[in-house]
Amino acid sequence: MKNTVTVIGGGLAGLSAAVFLTKEGFKVNLYEASPKLGGRAYSFFDKSIGDYVDNGQHIFASWYKNTFEYLKIIGSYDKLYFQKQLEVIFTNLKAQNYILKASKLPPPLHLLGGLMNFKAIKLVDRLAAIRLINNLKNKKISDEMLTEMNTDELFKKTKQTKRLLESFWKPLIIAVFNADPEDTSAYMFSEIIKTGFIEKGGSNLVFPDVFLSELLVNPALKYLETKRANIKAGKKINRLNIKNHELTSIIAEDKEEITSNYYVSAIPFYDVKNLFGSNAILGEKDGLFPSPIVNIHFKFEKDISSIFNNRFSGILGANIQWVFRVKNDQLCLVISSAKKITEMDKESIISLCKNELYKCFPALSEYKITGTRVIKEMRATFMPDKNSLKLRPDCKTKIENFFLAGDWTNTGLPATIEGSVKSGKICTNEIIKHSKSL
Repeated sequence: MKNTVTVIGGGLAGLSAAVFLTKEGFKVNLYEASPKLGGRAYSFFDKSIGDYVDNGQHIFASWYKNTFEYLKIIGSYDKLYFQKQLEVIFTNLKAQNYILKASKLPPPLHLLGGLMNFKAIKLVDRLAAIRLINNLKNKKISDEMLTEMNTDELFKKTKQTKRLLESFWKPLIIAVFNADPEDTSAYMFSEIIKTGFIEKGGSNLVFPDVFLSELLVNPALKYLETKRANIKAGKKINRLNIKNHELTSIIAEDKEEITSNYYVSAIPFYDVKNLFGSNAILGEKDGLFPSPIVNIHFKFEKDISSIFNNRFSGILGANIQWVFRVKNDQLCLVISSAKKITEMDKESIISLCKNELYKCFPALSEYKITGTRVIKEMRATFMPDKNSLKLRPDCKTKIENFFLAGDWTNTGLPATIEGSVKSGKICTNEIIKHSKSL
């Protein structure tokens, strides 16, 4: 039983913890309550579409170093497409296109160079963007001040223009944080700006060339099987047995008692009370609020790539924020920070999205849609406001051999794939450190 680790939860945080731990020589047991693994990063066959769909559409960024390490270990890193430089095509409801393309200058001038040629904004807007980036780069606004405000307050303080907010800052924030500026921590926003736009090589976008299960989940399971990890889906953990500040065992729903040297909880933030039973482990850090995302999948009767020939497009001034070309006859429309949309029935959502899609790309209206699927993720992420900074728990808990993983833990990142994977890496490093101290 020496150096065994039990991971509770088979989402991406749990899978990454299991992969990193296994690579370091630990014997890993992983238990997932649902029949599937991967959490929000999984794919399934949909009868109405007649093909596979991803549960949630994702873009990666070139600063996802933990994710890339994970993919290299499991052998699917080659299934990614890397932009050579940041380029996003935006379209509005009048079918007008605007290209945001970073220049070849060093950061942050590459972004400022791109904004200079971004026709959706004017000179006064570009100057406002320069003012904000300079404030962050030169620390004219302290970290202490940033932690006490949300991003809308930062925008007011740096005199950002309405047009810049609607055409650039707001789409960026909603895409990264799944929240509006008034619900996004200014400190977290500033850290993403530094990582993605001020540090070298951080702003380019990265796209999966396969469905998410083929990229993130199935190769991980194959890797873990070759390392003789014990993976069980459909096995719920009901209770923790804690004695003298040590987790001695966990009890499954079928009454099985499971013991190991270390334990990692990788369950979502909204399930922690069900497992922990009290605040003895988290203290008062259990007040995070969910933020929903809606994905709408459209299957067309034939190839539409001559009309929609980009991998994705940003949408300005609409409920839809992003449109992805999944296949040549299949699109996925994404609406983040979607509380109002989730209150609508699926038929109304489809009607709304068709109307906006056809306004943005009129020629698509000539192609018959043969299948639709609406996926409402009511608790896709947590709300990343300034209060969340104090509510996200650290990986280490009060229990010496018990650790927390998940994009909602204190990774310093928003609830992204990179946040999930990073949490698994943090847990692995802490367990290694603890095991070496014995």
